[in-house]
Amino acid sequence: MPKPTDAVVLTLPQLPAAGRVCLALYRDVHNAAAIRAELLAGNTTYARYAFLDPRTVYSVAHVLAAVYRALTDCTAGSMRTRSVASEIVFAMAPSMNIADGLRRFGIKDDNDSLLVITLVQEDEKDQESVVFERLDKIVTGHRVVLSDASIAELTNIELLRKNYKFPQGVQITDPTEANNAILGAVALRGYS
Repeated sequence: MPKPTDAVVLTLPQLPAAGRVCLALYRDVHNAAAIRAELLAGNTTYARYAFLDPRTVYSVAHVLAAVYRALTDCTAGSMRTRSVASEIVFAMAPSMNIADGLRRFGIKDDNDSLLVITLVQEDEKDQESVVFERLDKIVTGHRVVLSDASIAELTNIELLRKNYKFPQGVQITDPTEANNAILGAVALRGYS
């Protein structure tokens, strides 16, 4: 059984009205195709979660940059998708093509790992433990400690290079340069 410390719960100081951001990383996932089917069918239980393919994630900061981007777009009334959860997945993308962003960074039928994000509003009765208990029932897999190291074990560098269309000069093997390039792509999407 996962320990409560396996997941990450944050309050974003710049956006306190957004509530608490809850993140969890799962490995040995056996039902990604079923989860994706429920999302496509519009199941509202599943729609509150942003399901990311961890192979396309570089760091916790990368995910938080997408969360910030999605929440600021939501606050500004400029969301391009139907929900905050799908906006988070879309915010990972460097382009303005919604379908492409969801396809490249979102859940895939063959995922054997998932990074999941949800928001818990202050006025909701659910505590984080209840949120994670529900999520553990949705995802058939093992929740593991979420950290840059656990993400790095799953990251596919060549897939990141392809998704972000990094030029040859960008050394994405250097952690600082890679993180800066990826965070810049998330922050500047739509401005270049």
